[in-house]
Amino acid sequence: MSHLKPGTLCVIVGGCPENLGLIVEVVCHLGRHDGREDAYEIKTVTSRKFNQMWRGSKLVKGYSTEAITDRHKLRPLLNLGDEPPMAEVQEKLNELLI
Repeated sequence: MSHLKPGTLCVIVGGCPENLGLIVEVVCHLGRHDGREDAYEIKTVTSRKFNQMWRGSKLVKGYSTEAITDRHKLRPLLNLGDEPPMAEVQEKLNELLI
């Protein structure tokens, strides 16, 4: 899979069941991190906390707007080679949220 650039909007397609379908923004690419092959730091675009997060070996109610996840759990909302300027992306996202 290709690397995601900071600012790329993605949908969560794997991981904690209650987070599936959430729209997030890539903060940065971490690469190998904490046992993950291809990790990314992400944040929710609405500033709401994630519904669920791992704390040790338990799933708990979300307590943060930022998280670290694997690349294979993220799908970009746009084609990676054909991304419009961020202002255009934000405008389209605002239309979806209204």
